[in-house]
Amino acid sequence: MIRYYKKFSFFKVYENWFEYRHKVKNVLFLNVYWNLKKQDAKAIPAIKSISHTIELDLEQPADVIMAGFSKQIRQQAKIAESEGISCQFHQEVDDFVHFFNEFAVKKNTFQVSKDVVERMGPDLKLSFAMYNGQVLAAHSYLTDRTTGVVRHHHSATKRLDEQFDKNLIGRANKYLTVKNIFHFKEEGYKTFDFGGYAKDTTNESLKGINNYKLLFGGKVVETYDYFSYSYWLLRKVSRLLGMSGKV
Repeated sequence: MIRYYKKFSFFKVYENWFEYRHKVKNVLFLNVYWNLKKQDAKAIPAIKSISHTIELDLEQPADVIMAGFSKQIRQQAKIAESEGISCQFHQEVDDFVHFFNEFAVKKNTFQVSKDVVERMGPDLKLSFAMYNGQVLAAHSYLTDRTTGVVRHHHSATKRLDEQFDKNLIGRANKYLTVKNIFHFKEEGYKTFDFGGYAKDTTNESLKGINNYKLLFGGKVVETYDYFSYSYWLLRKVSRLLGMSGKV
């Protein structure tokens, strides 16, 4: 299980991933449990919500995983490799936060906090696609040795920067995902989670994201999220009051 906290106003909200471990205090405190499976989600004293994600079985042979990629993914990964794009993992949090937030500002979406990234510690792995010394794409992954799950958590690229070739950025981003999949397979992880699936969405942007994730051969699966009663109440009240921040 992965556990860390985020601050909301004067409160600490604890986020827990992949497993539920019962403690009496967790019923009372601000806790959310993400991505539990049906067999692990029995009699949990919390508010349940059904969600979906896309998972790729990393216990398959490497050639089977590669064959499951779409033709587009295989071709563009091959081109990216021939162009000299390199992929690497390192834990330079400042570099990742700066790169991600630069992208988030252009996209007008949420930014990441250095404090939260650091609180995730070694459970959060950072990967980068490089070209001529320049970062073109960066991903983060939640990694849980206990369950064998690695989940795509953050993603940012240079595609909104007009100084860069968007086709090159697209290839680099796909190549980074391919390299990461095989890296985590070699590390012994069992499941690669693509970070969610917007089931039955009518939003065209989300449909595009869904379709992109499916290009890597994963399957849509149902998962469960649980909110402690105090967390659920705080979130409901904050929304009614229009409070800023994400709860």
